[in-house]
Amino acid sequence: MKKLQFESTVHKQRFILGIICGLLPVLCTLFGFASCTWGGNSWEVINSISETYYSNHNSIMLIALGLCSFFLFTYEGYDLGDRVLTCIAGAGSLGVAFFPCESVVANSNIGLLSLPLSISNVIHFISAGMVFGGFALMTLTQFTKGNDVTRNKLYRICGIIMIVALAVVPIRAILNWPDWLMMVLEFFMLEAFSVSWIVKSKVTM
Repeated sequence: MKKLQFESTVHKQRFILGIICGLLPVLCTLFGFASCTWGGNSWEVINSISETYYSNHNSIMLIALGLCSFFLFTYEGYDLGDRVLTCIAGAGSLGVAFFPCESVVANSNIGLLSLPLSISNVIHFISAGMVFGGFALMTLTQFTKGNDVTRNKLYRICGIIMIVALAVVPIRAILNWPDWLMMVLEFFMLEAFSVSWIVKSKVTM
């Protein structure tokens, strides 16, 4: 009985977390573009989901990241690998929320501790790496331990999408590719994570 209750709780956590992460880029982008208060064209200012922090509805991003962090920290999982990877991703989620990235509309001191923007930006990207790296490793190494061949193929595809997108992030900066590409990469990583966790939850609607 306890084992069944434990598995039911884990599956529900996976499902809820998958839904939150799936909605996060969609809602942040829509409300971010719709509620910008600065001058100019918001499409030229918001180049990443993280930059929606500077919109009128930044609470959507902050609440979603807070919920993700909560579920990741409280996720028991099945072994030490589960706990380590979810705690890394959970800590990264808090870092992304508390330490905003650079933006043309940002103040010189920003975030929870009012750090200089350059320092906050570095912490932000390290935190984002922890989030997406943890997500990708969880999907590739933990989710594929089952015997379902079809599901394992899906998990590997989702994990590879996250790894490739994460690898393109520094390449984009070095080669000076368009800034808006960052938002596309974030979108694919979050949606890949969302799909893998919803499927892993085995929750039927």
